[in-house]
Amino acid sequence: MKGENMMNDDKEKMDLMDSLLREHARMKREGENDEALLQHVEGELDKLCHGGASGISVSESSIEPKNKRFQKNKLLWIAASAVIGYGVYHVSTLGKRSKLVALDSSVVHEQVVEEAQLEKSVSQDRGLVFDDENRVASMPMAVAPKKPVPPVAMREYQKGDVTYYGPSSSPPTLSPRVAPQTKRKVANRFAGTRPNGEVMEMQWMGGSLKGEQKLGEYMLSDKSVTGDQYGRLVENQMIAPLDKKSKRSTFAVDVDTASYANLRQRIRAGLPIPKDSVRIEELVNYFDYHYPQPSGDEGAHPFAVKLDAVVCPWNADHQLVRIAIQGKDVVRSKRPAANLVFLIDVSGSMRSANKLPLLKQSLQYLLEELNERDSVSIVVYAGASGLALPATKVTAEGRQEILTSFAKLSAGGSTAGGQGIKLAYQVANDHFIKGGVNRVILATDGDFNVGVHDDTALTKLVKAKAKDGVYLSVLGFGRGNLNDKMLEAISNNGNGNYSYIDSLKEGRKVLLEDMMGTMVTIAKDVKVQVEMNPLKVKKYRLIGYSNRVLPNRAFLDKRADAGEIGAGHTVTAFYEIVRGEARPGPVDSLRYAKQDAEAVEKKKIVVPEQYRDEILFVKLAYKLPQQKVNDESTYFSVALKDQAKPWEEADADFKFASAVALFGMVIRESDFRGDGDLDLVLKLAMAGKSKDGKGMRAEFIELVEKLKERRSPMRR
Repeated sequence: MKGENMMNDDKEKMDLMDSLLREHARMKREGENDEALLQHVEGELDKLCHGGASGISVSESSIEPKNKRFQKNKLLWIAASAVIGYGVYHVSTLGKRSKLVALDSSVVHEQVVEEAQLEKSVSQDRGLVFDDENRVASMPMAVAPKKPVPPVAMREYQKGDVTYYGPSSSPPTLSPRVAPQTKRKVANRFAGTRPNGEVMEMQWMGGSLKGEQKLGEYMLSDKSVTGDQYGRLVENQMIAPLDKKSKRSTFAVDVDTASYANLRQRIRAGLPIPKDSVRIEELVNYFDYHYPQPSGDEGAHPFAVKLDAVVCPWNADHQLVRIAIQGKDVVRSKRPAANLVFLIDVSGSMRSANKLPLLKQSLQYLLEELNERDSVSIVVYAGASGLALPATKVTAEGRQEILTSFAKLSAGGSTAGGQGIKLAYQVANDHFIKGGVNRVILATDGDFNVGVHDDTALTKLVKAKAKDGVYLSVLGFGRGNLNDKMLEAISNNGNGNYSYIDSLKEGRKVLLEDMMGTMVTIAKDVKVQVEMNPLKVKKYRLIGYSNRVLPNRAFLDKRADAGEIGAGHTVTAFYEIVRGEARPGPVDSLRYAKQDAEAVEKKKIVVPEQYRDEILFVKLAYKLPQQKVNDESTYFSVALKDQAKPWEEADADFKFASAVALFGMVIRESDFRGDGDLDLVLKLAMAGKSKDGKGMRAEFIELVEKLKERRSPMRR
């Protein structure tokens, strides 16, 4: 029987989908799996095919007996796809229709957002057609599955410091400033056609490539290849500590987490993983660690520092040194009042279900953290910017007003990002709380193409405002035109944090669980400088932090901008060290060099006796949040004795963090991954899985296993 004859009534079609979704929600609440749902669907289709009571009347005479089983199997496949696709409509209109099932964060599984709400092109391949409001307009019931499309070789292209990805045979025309929502097509097409004669083509800057591709080592099937922009990352190299410059390594701390959430989404959706999207320090610092709070003499500082070393798991001839920083916890009731200005992108590119609709649901979590001392303002920008909600205290009445304003947000128009930022800062300044939290929170997919739109102008603007006490945090959403490069740059310069929200679960983590650390800065311009002992260290390298490395002179420069640490935040950094003595070189006046006539004449390295058992020396600099640009930093230091343990004796946090760091190196195909592979990542992660109250470490292990299953020999 043909699909149009089976579902000729829109109301009946909606009733069936409502019924299936309600049943799916009940099963999720009761811990049942999706197999149970498919059995339920199969039962409904049994009734359907035999004219039973299923909410749809079917003429028995119109079904030929020999086709019943074939038709049932086809309908089962279609109905299951329809449930997934129709879920887009339900989730995107949640709260607007009283008839919809109440899908809370425990029911709206991440797969609903990450799989069912993929780009329209993916759903269209399943037979679904969407209208302008991203709702299901039609669902053909008899859609023959398409044959696999021949693999397409992919490669990366570089323009300046922005990386793009595309087919090897047809390089795209690169133009970072072209508005993503215009979906400008590349002139060249892929060689070959689909079995149905349709010519395959690539739509860069927001389009998609369907079919099966291989990129790097991983097999990818029937998913979108997006035009996201990532700043180029150059991996830190091994350095020999021979002179005053090379003996020291300086970097700014980083507590951003966007790279991990973005990576997680790509793995789950089967998307390519651009190497430049993998910032190892953001992967490592995404997780909670159990480092000691400041105590004793350290209690005078807003954070504590712990150093330790083990034999490197992926290279037994090396050592792995961990620098573990723990920020002081702040009692929630004693945190300062907050003046928060949400700057929300409501341009056309934010219409997708995993962008503005997901943002609106996620923002509700933040209100659980706020109270009557805090105020919330909403500035929106699209074709023009405007004040959607003036500063409103989070009282019982104000809370409802804020929720109503969130609910009214809708996407449409081009992106006047520069105008919106200026207005947001103006609102923040108008309601500035002295000694409080004054922060602009930008929520966007990074598509700035009107007004102040280039990275340099934006970073200058946010950097200047940060000096006045108004910080900027960034929430990234979606893909296809995610300007990760720009979002990371402005959050770094705005003394804020950069997070990427790919699900309601991540929205809760960022806007509720981590909000204390995000809102309450306990130390700013935090810099770390490590000096290597050339009698113990032949070579060394900093793992990650590639775009957070500072010149050595910046450590003592009180005006140099660096990273921020929030209340309760942890920061982890790893150095990989090659043991041995560095070649004799010029003598200087550092800790590990003695300045005397004989040493100068013979160019000999002479380390003072009291320091000879140290492998390295860590110095830290920071300012308190209320300090000004010209105020002097506070300094303190910690030395690490030369006593590396086997990695098996490391604590669980060390093992797990090293697993995450190695994971980043494996994905980036680092030259320094040694014997490291996904098997070793899993071994380390499993050994460090303990104390996993939130299940984040178990989730990481699941991702690694998923990627390992999909791994295939590299296609050249």
